[in-house]
Amino acid sequence: MGVVSDMIGSWRCGFIGWALLVLGWSPAWSGTVQGTAFYRERMALPASYEGELPGAGNPILWHVDLLPEGRYRLRTTHVGKPEPNRFDDIGRWTRESDSGRIVLRGGREAPIFLLPVDGGAALRKLDLHGQPIESRANDRLARLPAPALIEPRLLLTGMFTYMADAASITLCVDGQRLPVAMEADYQALEAAYLEARLQPGQPLLVNLQGLITGRPSMEENRPPQATLVVERFIGVWPRETCGNTLAESPLRGTYWKLVRLGDAPVVASMKQREAHLVLATDEARVSGSGGCNRLIGGFEIDGEKLRFGRMASTMMACPEGMEERKFLDTLAQVERFRIRGSHLELLDATGAVTLRFEAVALK
Repeated sequence: MGVVSDMIGSWRCGFIGWALLVLGWSPAWSGTVQGTAFYRERMALPASYEGELPGAGNPILWHVDLLPEGRYRLRTTHVGKPEPNRFDDIGRWTRESDSGRIVLRGGREAPIFLLPVDGGAALRKLDLHGQPIESRANDRLARLPAPALIEPRLLLTGMFTYMADAASITLCVDGQRLPVAMEADYQALEAAYLEARLQPGQPLLVNLQGLITGRPSMEENRPPQATLVVERFIGVWPRETCGNTLAESPLRGTYWKLVRLGDAPVVASMKQREAHLVLATDEARVSGSGGCNRLIGGFEIDGEKLRFGRMASTMMACPEGMEERKFLDTLAQVERFRIRGSHLELLDATGAVTLRFEAVALK
């Protein structure tokens, strides 16, 4: 028993040390009983941090929840501004081994950099490049005495499934699987899903306005379970998936399958090839298909600006399937591009997303 106890004690100390390193805290005196207890308390997750940081004209109250399994919740409240002045976000957090910085990646286009300071008692907000902000204003979020998790309300995208009177969704932004409450606008979601699915239980991509809140667990003696409430159903996209949200696909050299044309999902006929584009890596040439005819043309790229030249195509007559002419006309209006994980969005001069593609792994 003494050997087993020693092994368990060693494992616990090793786990605590690993967790402290993940959060960038240095257990310099954790060899003592008091030190180990101190750091066990400091590293325990979930943990909530809060602080008022300077903003454009008004201060911004930041609230960050660091959750187990590398997930986070974020709320920023613009103090003194009229509603809507509160914005929520969720996603994944990682810790950089070289710098010790914590990086939040979620629904925002740019990551958020935080640096643990004061032995983990605070997080220092860094600039967009992960560097200290040169200012006398406050740049720290203090750890709260106890976790105070927010209930985020935000636009969400995820793979939804319904089977045997049970509904669930796996969120694209952080991979969390949540049960879906059958209330509010849920019936609109279920009806659209049942119409679009090809087989029972098939996961389909949906987007919605939702609230993540705690609900009693179905199992006895279990804490409340995070649950999604559908406040407003937006749409279902049968040919799309979450893709890989952790790594961005390159613009050039990737097979981009068209999945959305304007606000409508792309529907391809069984007799046709799928609409897609491939931007060459060695020259400014683009090739692909409009869903019927083969396409080839040129493009110009400058930073985030992207323009396509006149497209040449074969002249096959294909009456069924997607609107190829609309696809070509929309390509001619493209001004910018944006890549988020495995998805490419093409925008017009007004900033509206007119075309959406998904990266396909070629065998």
